[in-house]
Amino acid sequence: GLPVFAFLLVLYAVHVAILLGVPALMRAVLPRDAVDSLLPRAALLTASNACIGGPATASALAVGNGWPSLVVPSVLVGNLGYAIATFLGILFHRMVLGI
Repeated sequence: GLPVFAFLLVLYAVHVAILLGVPALMRAVLPRDAVDSLLPRAALLTASNACIGGPATASALAVGNGWPSLVVPSVLVGNLGYAIATFLGILFHRMVLGI
């Protein structure tokens, strides 16, 4: 219901703020070329998609935009996210239920 929607809205808002805010802050301190070489936009978008949508959508984004070098990293990052989130979800569940 509404609480889940509100939680997801906050979650995605923080994600987008970090995704757009960190490079903007870095550009304020470092030269633009240095920031673009450290955080290429294609890599940021693919990593963001892997975090939110998982490996399948991230690899589809990479292929669809002509970034074949990002297909394997997107699958690896997406699956690593699944593995970490599964255990964190179980841990959180046990903490909430007091088991």
